[in-house]
Amino acid sequence: MLSEHAVLAVDDEPANQRAVRRALSDDWRVLTAGSGDEALALMAREPVALVIADQRMPGMSGGDFLAETVQRYPRVIRVVLTGHPDVDTLLDAINRGHVYHFLGKPWEVRELRQVVRHGLERFAAAAERVRLLDEVRAACTRAQREAEQKSRLLALTAHELGTPLHIALNAVALLREAELSAASAHWVDTAERAVVWLASGVAQLHDAARIRTRRFPVQLQSVALAPLVASAVAEVQAAAAERALDIVCALGAEAVDVRADPHWLRYALGALLSNAVRFTPDGGRIEVLTQADDGWGVVVVADRGIGIAPEHLAEVFEPFSAAGGDPLLHGSGRLAFGARGLGLGLAMVKGIMEAHEGAVAVDSAPGRGSRFTLRLRCTPTDRCG
Repeated sequence: MLSEHAVLAVDDEPANQRAVRRALSDDWRVLTAGSGDEALALMAREPVALVIADQRMPGMSGGDFLAETVQRYPRVIRVVLTGHPDVDTLLDAINRGHVYHFLGKPWEVRELRQVVRHGLERFAAAAERVRLLDEVRAACTRAQREAEQKSRLLALTAHELGTPLHIALNAVALLREAELSAASAHWVDTAERAVVWLASGVAQLHDAARIRTRRFPVQLQSVALAPLVASAVAEVQAAAAERALDIVCALGAEAVDVRADPHWLRYALGALLSNAVRFTPDGGRIEVLTQADDGWGVVVVADRGIGIAPEHLAEVFEPFSAAGGDPLLHGSGRLAFGARGLGLGLAMVKGIMEAHEGAVAVDSAPGRGSRFTLRLRCTPTDRCG
């Protein structure tokens, strides 16, 4: 089956055109033209993959013709036939015409066919690269559009749920002021806990939407790293103690100051520590350390919990990632073992670190636990290694 794209022979001698056609037409669709102008007009109507041009033609020379095809049809493969090769001609064709191959006259059929075959293979490979790049660009565009839609959905959900939740919280507060029986008071307590839990989830959706769209203020300042980490650890100590989890801190003998927003850095640390508590079995161990590393302040949160499957590591910092476990196992016990959250925490950590021009990385394996590392730029003082 002949290719859709043709081979075009351009020569002012009809006999030479017929010779090229005879040599190639069994395997390829061959077009002919007697001048550069005729060839350009033909290429405007027909898809051409490879042109074979005589160098010496009256009017527009082969070099001029090929230079024009570079501007109009840059993907076309160009071959020159010349009976008078000289250095200047060769350089001109290479520089202006981007010539793939030169054939001297008289040429052999076998050599011409080999040059055409290899040239068309080159054309097909380049076309395939272009096709694949177009597919990648289209996939990236779709992914970007889906990410934007997901961010809008998060923001819309948080906004739409915010008002009824506020009303529900006020209603519960009013009920507390009424004289209630013990049984009714119990249900009011239960309702309050449920609404507060739901409000916390909505707040996380709102924060996640802000972080994904970079619409959250980051006020960078010099922050002493160790005290901030110690404060974040203190917030989960009570829950860890209930489950006999041992949190071991090594906050460094040297003081480390980093450029950070203390609120959002604390938020990121809280997300990592909460994950470590939730995915470490009762009686397990969690390690937290800080250190300086060549201009960077480093925080490591490591657990010896259930770990992350290799197939989920690449998406661990994506919203609603399966790395957090089966969403059907989502639990309302915030720091109970195995309780899955909304699947937004690690995505928010990544967004926060990017806003700080820092980084987050993970090393994990099933049954071995997970090790998350945060890196932030040190404040340019003497308090950083």
